[in-house]
Amino acid sequence: MRVSRGVIALSVALLAAPLGAQDWRGGTGRVEGKVTDPDGKPVTDAVVKLELPDRGGTELKSDKKGRWAILGLAGGKWNVDITAPGYTPRSLSVNVSETVRTPPIEVKLERAQPAATGLPPEVKAAHEKAEKAYDEGRYEEARAEYEKLLALRPDLAPRINQQIGFTFIQQKDYAKGLEYLLKVLAAEPEDAQIRAIAAQAAFDARQPEKGREILAALDERKITDPDMFFNIGVGLLNAGVVDEAVVWFGKAIAKDPSHVDGYLRRGLAYVHLGKVAEARADLQKVVELSPATPQGELAKKALAQLE
Repeated sequence: MRVSRGVIALSVALLAAPLGAQDWRGGTGRVEGKVTDPDGKPVTDAVVKLELPDRGGTELKSDKKGRWAILGLAGGKWNVDITAPGYTPRSLSVNVSETVRTPPIEVKLERAQPAATGLPPEVKAAHEKAEKAYDEGRYEEARAEYEKLLALRPDLAPRINQQIGFTFIQQKDYAKGLEYLLKVLAAEPEDAQIRAIAAQAAFDARQPEKGREILAALDERKITDPDMFFNIGVGLLNAGVVDEAVVWFGKAIAKDPSHVDGYLRRGLAYVHLGKVAEARADLQKVVELSPATPQGELAKKALAQLE
């Protein structure tokens, strides 16, 4: 078995290239999230409506853990509306990419008639303005409000710095986002989720050594979402570290043996590394799990060019 120059070029292109789509379906984008109540407990059967303006949309419900996920989305700015009986609805927008996994959307719903919090008006106003601006994609405005909130409530610095970091990441300023996430880790070094996101930001910022340094302290047992591992793999791919990306795609697959995107990206990475047998096994698994999807079609195309 050998790999031709053509298939290596194909693997590189497919690792990064988006698919065209005629409506909201047919892309390679994926969106997922979790819905919780004010105490952080999962909200079951929350209705999540997704719409790509002028191209339609769909809706689904959160499971017993408050989680929801959908794949096969066209890239673009999607509107997301989340409702549940007894809670105040939330509306936000999210930029869906067909080449990079969109960060999970974690939404905390407020009860329809919440008890008075006793927060000073200026604190409450800054928080509400920051959250609204973030949900609507006005990230610079959100940062300004978060900075006001930080001055008023320095005791909330880890959570506020986290949100400021996320605004930079949403704008693809990964280096600046990493700067704020490192502040969170300085205060809360055991936060595995933030550590994983910070590592991905480092890879996306083309700082692989920093990414490895951050991951060295990651307690993988605390990561329950396979997409956290997948995202790290994508970050390593973006940094050009293909062999290490393969390892992290493997971790995602170990968490979820039906992780189609994990098999696809790992298979294409194996092609790039010249490991034909491993590539064929992963790509065939994609076809087996998801034959009539964009991922399945990509896998078939790659398999056809393996000699």
